[in-house]
Amino acid sequence: MNIFSDIDLMNTAISATMLRKSIISENISNVDTPGYKRKDVRFETILEKEIKKGGIAGLNLKDIEPEIYTDYANSSYRLDGNNVDIDVEMAEEAKVSARYNALVTRVNSQLGRFSTVLQNLK
Repeated sequence: MNIFSDIDLMNTAISATMLRKSIISENISNVDTPGYKRKDVRFETILEKEIKKGGIAGLNLKDIEPEIYTDYANSSYRLDGNNVDIDVEMAEEAKVSARYNALVTRVNSQLGRFSTVLQNLK
């Protein structure tokens, strides 16, 4: 691992988080579309599987691609077959926004530490 591995991993997580935010927005916009099935993004389980394979040191970020999937597991109680629950989507959107902010804060902190080290080398 190099000194930027943590930032690279956070960048990958930020990209997955932005993709999830986009998918949630799509779900919200289709809340009234008959037959629409909600979508979600699989990222954390893929990341966990890769870490279990080779540990953090052996992590290859090229192997970690977020996956969009259609959620058929959540059955619909609506007559039109749509399974989007607006309350769930709004809660997920808030959670994703908080995760995004935390990831950006962590990257900024890490870059600030690198900047401090570089300034002290002068």
